Amino acid sequence: MITAIAKRSAGRPAVIDPADVWPQVLGHIASGDALSTALKRLDPAPSYTWAKVQLRTNPDLQAAYRAAIEDRADTLADDIIALADSEPPAHLEGAALSAWVQQLKLRVHAREWTASKLRPRVYGEKIDVSVQHTQISVLAALARAEQRVIDLC
Repeated sequence: MITAIAKRSAGRPAVIDPADVWPQVLGHIASGDALSTALKRLDPAPSYTWAKVQLRTNPDLQAAYRAAIEDRADTLADDIIALADSEPPAHLEGAALSAWVQQLKLRVHAREWTASKLRPRVYGEKIDVSVQHTQISVLAALARAEQRVIDLC
């Protein structure tokens, strides 16, 4: 039995309609994919450069992309909970179980880091930068210093 393999014809690339592409791309991003991965899921796959130019030149698309990025961070945070709650396979023991746990830790850490960068106010480190007001009297400090000098003499 002979099967024909369809080859992509050489020549002019397919015309990509942004109105058809972006809803799919944004949906993939909101589901946890990076932009480059979301683009590769399409057929024909638009180039990363094409996508970046589209994002730079279209303010409405920029807003939708930012919303998809926030959704991606939330998806990654949900994935962390699912990974943390996952039970190890019953057949693993010893070194294999340890390797499975290390792989799980790596996956959790990668999602934590990415979520913290995509939505730092929600998933980032909380840094306390509170300032306490303390009034300092320069004249009183000079008077104390003068008194110390007099006491030494």
